[in-house]
Amino acid sequence: MQLESMAPNIYAKIRRAGEARARRQGQAPHRGWFKATTTQLLHLRASRVRTQEQNMTAPPPTVPSLKEAFIAAQTNLLSQPLGPSRTWRRANDASNQPIPPRLLDDVLLSLNHAIQQHCRRVYPPQASYNVAEQISNSYLRDAEDRVRGLKESESTIGKELDFVADDSIEALPTLWPIEKDIANDPAAAEEYEALVQRLTELTEQRRQLRLRVQRLRRIEASVKPLSATEDNNVQDNLVTKNGPLEQELEKMRALLPRVAGQVAELPDQPANDRSRSRTSSTVDFGDMTKARKRNLDNFLSDPRVFPS
Repeated sequence: MQLESMAPNIYAKIRRAGEARARRQGQAPHRGWFKATTTQLLHLRASRVRTQEQNMTAPPPTVPSLKEAFIAAQTNLLSQPLGPSRTWRRANDASNQPIPPRLLDDVLLSLNHAIQQHCRRVYPPQASYNVAEQISNSYLRDAEDRVRGLKESESTIGKELDFVADDSIEALPTLWPIEKDIANDPAAAEEYEALVQRLTELTEQRRQLRLRVQRLRRIEASVKPLSATEDNNVQDNLVTKNGPLEQELEKMRALLPRVAGQVAELPDQPANDRSRSRTSSTVDFGDMTKARKRNLDNFLSDPRVFPS
């Protein structure tokens, strides 16, 4: 496709400007100069359009992206076409052996083409991105070294601290460790002190809650075998108000006077047995056991105590 058909308006403007400039300098413009200059301007405009589109749709810039944009801008400056100044052209026209304008334009065209090829080979986008990454990593390493140096002192706070852990909270200094910052911003230092105090109080409350939870879990584990489940049938507690045990105790309380009356009516021990027991110093446990068993059998078989 012809260059004139790609951008006719731009090409016409550049051509008219070049012809006017050549007439002022007394030179004859040629087509090669217009084509080279137009190509460079079109590339520059396309690059600017792409940059604007990226800025409209791109996310917030990062450090590597900013460095890459800066390197690309500097590379663009290095790839700009070269040309003699007006002073040099006037001096060349006034000299005894001037350089022909056509020869000069041809040399400049070749030189600018070589510069363009050199910039495309030496400064590709991937190389610019790698350089930007290296610059960003250098800044990051330098910042980490500074933080590591501050961390070596006892009054600094490491960025790797977990402010949820109890040990990390206890390790926080009660006052802001840098006196210079306290002098510059005392309100922020007071806010830090209040936050540390509040954080310490909340940590103590959390510790108490943890102890309570552990105690309740131990109690739950202790009474878990007593819970009634499908696999574990445990009898309900009988010692309750109006429960089965209370009803049985009421029956026993009503039965005790009757039992006491029946025991009182039992026949006494024979007289000869009583006299023998008084004169004898030994106790026959066998006779006592038999007598007790006989009394118990008589009591259980008495129909007045346990009516059928």
